[in-house]
Amino acid sequence: MAAAEKELEEVQALQARLKARYDGQMAEKNALQEKANKTKKKMEQANRLINSLGDNKDRWVKNAAEFKSLKQRLAGDVAKACAFVSYCGPFNSEFRQKLLEEYFHTDLVQKEIPVSEDLQLTQFLVD
Repeated sequence: MAAAEKELEEVQALQARLKARYDGQMAEKNALQEKANKTKKKMEQANRLINSLGDNKDRWVKNAAEFKSLKQRLAGDVAKACAFVSYCGPFNSEFRQKLLEEYFHTDLVQKEIPVSEDLQLTQFLVD
């Protein structure tokens, strides 16, 4: 009986050590799983950010090209607007439009000064 009780105690001690080891390994596994989940979430967020920046790149390239074109036409647009304001004040709207389209715009084109084809003078002057 004593031998059986001693063997039982040894088996229970072994079981307790194995359970403690198992619990430690499970805690480590859970910590690693949690860390893996956090890393996966960060990767997904980084991918979303990269994709959104990639989408914005197209818009930025387009805006840069539009801005470059605007800068090139700015001198001609300003000259056209100044001519309109300086010389067209006393004339009626039909004559002002005729001067603007047939004379001022044509003159700028002939002198190879970049100018907007469809310049909206009121909006341009407000800007």
